[in-house]
Amino acid sequence: MKKSILALSVLSIVSGSTLVSGSALANSTITMKWEHKLLDGRTTRPKVEFSHRMDNGFMFGFEQVWQYDRSKSELETGYAPDQYEFTIKTGYRHRWGDRNEHEVGPILDYQIKENAKKIRYGAFYGYRLTENFRMKVRARYSEDLDRLSLSSGVYDDAVGKEMRYDLWLTYTWNDFRFVWDAIYKDKLDDNVFDNNKGNVWEHELSAEYRLPDARAHAFYGKFKYKAELLKNSHLNSEYDWYGKRDNAVEIGYKYRF
Repeated sequence: MKKSILALSVLSIVSGSTLVSGSALANSTITMKWEHKLLDGRTTRPKVEFSHRMDNGFMFGFEQVWQYDRSKSELETGYAPDQYEFTIKTGYRHRWGDRNEHEVGPILDYQIKENAKKIRYGAFYGYRLTENFRMKVRARYSEDLDRLSLSSGVYDDAVGKEMRYDLWLTYTWNDFRFVWDAIYKDKLDDNVFDNNKGNVWEHELSAEYRLPDARAHAFYGKFKYKAELLKNSHLNSEYDWYGKRDNAVEIGYKYRF
């Protein structure tokens, strides 16, 4: 599994370099992220993401995520992070209007985890209301490509299917950008979310600062407000998590070129 993920990473970088060199009007972004779950501080996820949009509207990229499981000692897991997920991201954007205030397009992602492979596809629409205020909506369907592997030789017969809807509201003020992402997720199978229901609301709030004298560099912080943990597995767990929220914070650095 790790070898296949490494091969996909190399392929993505090589393909990306080729396409970048052939698209003079395009732009690329590399983002280094560090996510930390606040509940007992048990999980930390370093991430790296690369994205490139060509002048014809097509976009491609990938995101690599590792994970430190703080609920186990380093003697059990070692000091190096575990491979968590790898996602290949593609999409297309069409803009129109007197100020290019409208944008619309499809998205298609392929995600690999240690015990599952998933495909995600959907569409988005964005509109610039004023010079400083934008809104964007997206509907995305995701489905496991195979039964979820619970352990060696043991599988979950239910193939996960899920819809996710996002509403982004973005406000730009000088060198700052503030974003609120309202997220609604709906299970299309017999599974439930952490709130023990088939649907859930979540929210993400972020603030980004772009250096005024070096516009290619930006720093951001994000707060992820999650649902309450209300599943029976949380109630019967050795950890005191039932009724609490698995919130997280994320900080990152972006370089645009």
